[in-house]
Amino acid sequence: MNESCPHRTKRPFFFEPLWERSHSRSAKDAKSAKNPSHTRDRSLLTAHSLLLTIFFLFFLTACAAPSRDRRDAASSAEPTPIPTAVVPNKPTYTVQRGDVVYAGSFNGRINPTNEISLAFAQGGQVAEVLVERGETVLAGVPIARLDTAELERELALAQSALAVAQAQLTAVQTTNAAQQNRAELNLALAQLDLDFATQQAGENPTPEQTYQMGRLTILRDLAQLAVDELSTAVDPQLSANVQQAELRVTELETAIANAVLIAPADGVLVSLNLSPGRSVAAGEPVATLADLEELEVNANLQTTQMGELAEGMPALIFAANRPGESFPGVIRQMPYPYGTRGSADVPPTDSSTRFSFTNPADARQFQPGDRVRVEVVIEERPDVLWLPPAAVRNFSGRYFVVVQDDVGQSRVDVALGIEGDGRVEIREGLSEGQVVVGQ
Repeated sequence: MNESCPHRTKRPFFFEPLWERSHSRSAKDAKSAKNPSHTRDRSLLTAHSLLLTIFFLFFLTACAAPSRDRRDAASSAEPTPIPTAVVPNKPTYTVQRGDVVYAGSFNGRINPTNEISLAFAQGGQVAEVLVERGETVLAGVPIARLDTAELERELALAQSALAVAQAQLTAVQTTNAAQQNRAELNLALAQLDLDFATQQAGENPTPEQTYQMGRLTILRDLAQLAVDELSTAVDPQLSANVQQAELRVTELETAIANAVLIAPADGVLVSLNLSPGRSVAAGEPVATLADLEELEVNANLQTTQMGELAEGMPALIFAANRPGESFPGVIRQMPYPYGTRGSADVPPTDSSTRFSFTNPADARQFQPGDRVRVEVVIEERPDVLWLPPAAVRNFSGRYFVVVQDDVGQSRVDVALGIEGDGRVEIREGLSEGQVVVGQ
C-alpha cells in the first residue's frame, strides 16, 4: 500500500486508522502462521509500540498543564483597573448688593373678631333647645332652657311662707297701730292741759298753779313714754321672718330666670353643644355667639416668635386656597406679657395672637375656619451685600467663605447680619462682585 503511494508519509502505528490496523494485522497474522519466529518478534514490537504510545500521551499531558497554569497566573497577576474618580463641580456664587428682609411666617385661621362664649349661670339638666347651630339670633332671644320643675315647686312653697310671715307681721302691726293712736291722743291731751295751765299761771304762778303745772308735765311725759313704747312694740322676729321669706323667693326667682340661656347680642351661633337631657354645670361653655360681619386671623405662636413681635406691626395675610394673593393687615392684639390682653394677676384664657385686616372689605372674602398664612416683616436691611446661605460655611461658630479668584481659592472670615428669603447679609469680609465657592 505504501509502495503504491510513495508520496504519503509513513505514520506511526498508533496514528494509523482503525481499518488500516485491522487489515494490516490480518495480513501479518497470516504470515505469522507460516513463520513462528517472526510472530514472536512481531509481538515484542507491538508491546514496545504500546509503551511508546502511553509515554507520548503522558508527555503531551505534562506539557499542556503548565501552559494553562501560566496563562491563569498571568491573568491573575494583571492589576484590576481603577475607574477615574468623578470630581463634582461645586456651585459658585457672586456677592451681590440688594435688600435683605427678615420676616416671620405663621399659620392661622379666620375667626370672628367678636365672639361670646355662652354658659348657664347655674347648673341643671337641659329641658329644651330652642335654636340650632348656625342660626342667626337677636339679642334677648332664648337659646335653651333648663328643667325648672323642682325650682318652681320650691318657689311656690317660699311664696306661701312669705305670705304667712307677712300676715303675722301685719296683724301685730295693726293691733299696735290702734294702741299707738290712742297713746298719741293721750299725749296730745296731756300737752294741751299743760299748755293751758302754763298760760293761766302767767309769769308769777301761785303755789297751787305751780303744783298743777308740775302734775300736767308728768302726765304729758307718761303719754310720750307710752307712744314711744308702742312704736317699738312689734316683735323683731316677725320682721326677720318676712325678710327671710322674701330673700328665698328672690333666690328662686333668680334661679328660674338663670335657667334660660339668653343671647346677649345679635349674632350667629357658630357652636352649640346642647341637647335635651344633658347635664351642665354653672359657667360651663355650651355655645359660642359670633358676629360674622367682622373677621380676623387667630394664630397660636411660640414664645420665641412672640418675643420678636409687637402690637401694631404690619403684616401680610395669604389665603391658602388662592396662592400668590395677599391682603394687608396688622397685629391687633397679643397676650400678656407680649401685648395688652390679660395681666400678671389675670392671665388671658386665650393665648392666641390676633391679626386684623387693614381693609375690612378684604375680610369678607373669607369664611370662619379658613386657613391662612401670615408674614410679618421683623427687620429689613436695604442696599446691603448678600449671599445665599449655601455659600457660607460654619466651623465651631466661625463663619467663612471660600473665595475664588485668578490665583486660586482662599478662605475669608465674614461677619453676618440678618437672613431671610434665601439671602444672608454680609457685613464684613467681602466686596461686591467677588466669586464664592459653595459647599
